[in-house]
Amino acid sequence: MSAVSKKSRKQGHLNWEAKLRPELQPRIVTEKRGGESLLLPTPLLVGEVVSAVPRGQVITLSQLRDQLAQRFNTAKTCPLMTGIFAGILAGVTADDLGQRRKPRWPIWRLVRDDGTLNSKWALDVLYRASLLREEGMRLTRRNGTWAVLDTRQP
Repeated sequence: MSAVSKKSRKQGHLNWEAKLRPELQPRIVTEKRGGESLLLPTPLLVGEVVSAVPRGQVITLSQLRDQLAQRFNTAKTCPLMTGIFAGILAGVTADDLGQRRKPRWPIWRLVRDDGTLNSKWALDVLYRASLLREEGMRLTRRNGTWAVLDTRQP
């Protein structure tokens, strides 16, 4: 089973590594609507949180954003940037596996808020589901994709 999705192969090789942009620093801005503080994360910051998720557990995108907001003492973390950066981490992980390297982040442990696995990522959804099953997670099919049955943290 290939870790790289068919969609990713059709688009040609993307340079996921360049999209990591290690020179980026997180920024805190004030939201135009509401005036609350908003964290603009970086791909590597998102990767740090994902790396801390223990084997046999998952974290939702909202939980990840909440952790980052707490860490940086902000009201919120930008959901758009967090989602984009999670996709980049999935692409880098797919490249790592394609090159027979150990993946840098267990991105398969990051799920949508409803527990479903993002089918648009470069890392194949069936491959991620099988890794989660190997780690002891229970999954089901929901809305045409795989979903983790319990996303609550212990």
